[in-house]
Amino acid sequence: MLSSFIFLAVCFFLYHAVAVFGVASYSVHPCSQSFFIQKLTPKDRTTGKCQNIIIGDPVYFNLNTQRTFNSATMEITYKNSGFNKIMEVGILADARKNYRLQPLDNIILDNLDWSMIEANGVYLLQREKKYEEVAAFLNDATKNDSSMNKQEVLTYFYDLPAMEILPATMSSSVKNKKEIQTIENNLRGSYQFYTYTDNGTFAFHFSFHDLNINKDPDDVVITVYNAKGEVINRQESKDQIGREESRKIIEINDLSIEEQNLNNGFYKIEVAANDDIVTTRISFDKEIVSFINRLWLSSDDQNTSTTLFTDADEMTFSTINPQALQKIKINGDDFDLNQTYRQFFALADKKINKIELTKNDVIISGQGLFSFNQKNLYNLNYHKLSSHTNLDGINYIITTYKPAHLGEWRTKTLTFNLKDAFRYNNNYGFIISIPGLISDDDINDNIEIGDISVKLNGRSLWEKLTAS
Repeated sequence: MLSSFIFLAVCFFLYHAVAVFGVASYSVHPCSQSFFIQKLTPKDRTTGKCQNIIIGDPVYFNLNTQRTFNSATMEITYKNSGFNKIMEVGILADARKNYRLQPLDNIILDNLDWSMIEANGVYLLQREKKYEEVAAFLNDATKNDSSMNKQEVLTYFYDLPAMEILPATMSSSVKNKKEIQTIENNLRGSYQFYTYTDNGTFAFHFSFHDLNINKDPDDVVITVYNAKGEVINRQESKDQIGREESRKIIEINDLSIEEQNLNNGFYKIEVAANDDIVTTRISFDKEIVSFINRLWLSSDDQNTSTTLFTDADEMTFSTINPQALQKIKINGDDFDLNQTYRQFFALADKKINKIELTKNDVIISGQGLFSFNQKNLYNLNYHKLSSHTNLDGINYIITTYKPAHLGEWRTKTLTFNLKDAFRYNNNYGFIISIPGLISDDDINDNIEIGDISVKLNGRSLWEKLTAS
């Protein structure tokens, strides 16, 4: 009798794990155990009897499957304490820990009393109604010669095309000038930036040195992309000297990027290098040089202080160097960077925010652009809504998130494409992100997770076996 029960239990488990017909459904409750949907981690960002209350951002969980699927439809029930304005869920996209996020909860949009129109799952919120159709707004927003002010528009999980050329009405203060400018703030590792040409040319010259801390060869690759993302130039400096792990700083070959006969417009330049490489100088002949999302200010910078400008309203600061701990000024207000190996989250409320550091070896990141000179800063992209975006002067928000007025406990459904998701040891990885939720900030804010259910769809076992 017992052996029959065990046999039936094993068959039941294998049936659900293998999903013979290509469909499987799994669910988990806060205090239950599931082989398929695993617990939230890390533990220091969760609390409660069942470790299902999120107190720090982000948290993760794995979905264990014994086979691959094409899609996952996830239903998640949760309660927001009310302090957390944005909540997103994503699936692991690659081995580099990049996630494809989707919006789950946005209290900002839920509570906005603006006019709203919708077309094909795209929602346009207007402070004062001007457009009767989403298509009319998109027509204006995607024309380079449009009279629409880009600063009036926010996007949220909807990508409006980046500008290809500056509007004709743009102030001459951001037009190209002929004099050579330099950046001598040392930058460690990889970075990328936008630039602009209105005369069909540009010239950039990069100087580097090698810290020789890591084992790997210290190659440098510089790639230039046009507005369509196409590669138009690539220069490479191979590590011919070696001396890895010698910790002797040496200069390596300079690299130059010079272009002629270009179409006028924006270009992206990417410097790819490991953390042994420090860029010690960049010289250029263009007015716009706006760094994208992240900079690592090197510790061996001869400058004792650094000033940055950014249009990001949410930023993180971190360092691994105890000598770099300091009070950072953001728009004149002190911000404490007082621990190593920890990300500190900071907010700013101006269109252009000023960051002042007295020491370097600090990694700064944010969803926006950074520059060492305010006149070099220009964002060709429409700004994205974040949890602390100042809506003053904003007249339009375009999004694929559907605003809704729901109760204390909310249940929502998301669908994920699994065909190109990263899978490791039979697991699909998921992230729950609540920007600005910090576990030890003495604010009683949290997200309580209730039930999670997942329905998976893929090829049947027969289709897998007969596939050519």
